[in-house]
Amino acid sequence: MASKGSTIPSNRLTPPSSGHSTNSTKQSNSSTRSGLPTRKTNHLFLIFAILSFLVAFINIQFHHIFHDEHVADRLMREFHTRHFRTSRQHEYELANRNGDKAATDGDKNGVSPSSQQLTEQHKLAGLKCQEKYGGPQDDYAEKEMVFWSDIPSDSAYKSPFLYGEEEKFLTFEPDHGGWNNIRMAMETALVLSHAMGRTLVLPPEQRFYLLGKTGQQQKNEFDFGDFFHLDSIAVEHEGFNVISTEEFLNRYGKTGKLMNVHTGKPDIWDDKRHNPKDVQGYLRRVGVNPMWNPIQCIAAFPSAVGQDAIEELKAAHHNIFNEVGGRKKPTLEDFNGKPTPVDAPMEERMREMLADRDQLCIYDERLQSAPVIHFPAEKGTRLLTHFYAFIFFADWEADLWSKRFVRDHLRYIDEIMCAAARVVQAVRERSKNNGQFDSMHVRRGDFQYKKTRLEAKELIALSKDKLEQGGLLYIATDEKDKKFFDPFKKHYDIVFLDDFTHLLQGINTSYFGMLDQLVASKGRVFFGTWFSTLSGYINRMRGYYITKHGLKGTEDGTMESYYFTPVDKMDQMKEYKPVKKPIYMREFPISWRDIDKNVRSS
Repeated sequence: MASKGSTIPSNRLTPPSSGHSTNSTKQSNSSTRSGLPTRKTNHLFLIFAILSFLVAFINIQFHHIFHDEHVADRLMREFHTRHFRTSRQHEYELANRNGDKAATDGDKNGVSPSSQQLTEQHKLAGLKCQEKYGGPQDDYAEKEMVFWSDIPSDSAYKSPFLYGEEEKFLTFEPDHGGWNNIRMAMETALVLSHAMGRTLVLPPEQRFYLLGKTGQQQKNEFDFGDFFHLDSIAVEHEGFNVISTEEFLNRYGKTGKLMNVHTGKPDIWDDKRHNPKDVQGYLRRVGVNPMWNPIQCIAAFPSAVGQDAIEELKAAHHNIFNEVGGRKKPTLEDFNGKPTPVDAPMEERMREMLADRDQLCIYDERLQSAPVIHFPAEKGTRLLTHFYAFIFFADWEADLWSKRFVRDHLRYIDEIMCAAARVVQAVRERSKNNGQFDSMHVRRGDFQYKKTRLEAKELIALSKDKLEQGGLLYIATDEKDKKFFDPFKKHYDIVFLDDFTHLLQGINTSYFGMLDQLVASKGRVFFGTWFSTLSGYINRMRGYYITKHGLKGTEDGTMESYYFTPVDKMDQMKEYKPVKKPIYMREFPISWRDIDKNVRSS
């Protein structure tokens, strides 16, 4: 098809010369001339037949490669085998090939040579945008966007429950809510897997709610490797292993090594079933469900293997709720503006974590011995929680390590971070106040909390005292009709992500919500939507950045962030608050405040 504005030259329609002159053609025999059309027709028919055969052949091949589910799954398994091998399995195979028993015990200096080669391909520290992602310059991207740190000593930390040659696993189901609910559950599962000393089994590629718009020529089914550098995390950390569901089922499900937890008999995976629902049903049969409800309990991890460490947790819980020594049960008010020191004794830290709950869910010896632990995304066990608000470590250093682990490694892939950096740079260039801008997140769309759906004039009235009048305002929103925000134009120079799509060529539109988060997190002042996990994560990233750079709010975990409504929640981020239900409604400073303490003091 010709491009707009182009023309096809008329001589393209004229058959090419045969090599004879016009005169010689006129002198040819009349009988010969009469046979020319027949020969030309035969030639054209032959060409047409050949082309038809080629088209049919290509279509058949295309069908087999891209539409045969078995071939597609095989290709996917091969990809995951290359990119999501468990580090322990790799060490064992390397040892078997080389006859080197020492390798099976792990490389005492860190990672194996092959892992070191993988590490050179992508390091999680820093942010390189200029060469691979089209900008901005690396120094700008790092200064502007990087909230994580490179702490080499953290890479060597292992859970006390990672021992022996028998590999154990943790499987989980992605949350059925929006992206940030999915992210929260994944973070929690990842930290749980490391705390348990288990290999994390990543769910199969699938379509996530509100991601993967149909009718667009782009990827619309995802696994978590599409958003986070999970392969690099596994390489850089000795104590963290990850494997794909495909590899897990091939290695253990099809070989009869997994037992049905209800019958006690081998449950062999049928590899002809490829639907994620079939995988979910199988994992529920072979995995032990701990039945931990984040609304009711905290997941408590002993400081060591053995019953003595478990009893230590139980004793602390008993002392708290039986008011031993005359000390009253903890309340939320006890900790408002008064955070517990991160290195406080275990019972003191437990008091704050249980200020709004009353149960312990302990990783006891029964669960420790289970080959597979499975977390289904259903009522009572849904991981709609923040990892740091649910998981409690008896060892305070393990607690801080887990929070740094998520901050420093479980961040969006470079493609997303660099695209956000380009937009932030453009927003700052547009600002008339030395590059500063304010930001807000206005959630509308399918949001079920109708009381947060305010009209534009109400949003302006509630935020005007905090925002710079006449200044630049970046609005992150799922509102498709941008005319809704026209009243803002009387007070601010407003911009949206839509204004910078020329900087996002080739970026999957499923990443746009994440880009909105990252850009909005850089505002001087931020206004969010209460109950929105997207707004919550913006504040957590702001907290990470404040802590890394020692900005105002470092000591108490506060920041220049606000909420439109409810009115009594507007200043929530201006004072330290303990974890409170419903946990998902906001993020809490316990996740970023003073989490580098044992790094600074070591």
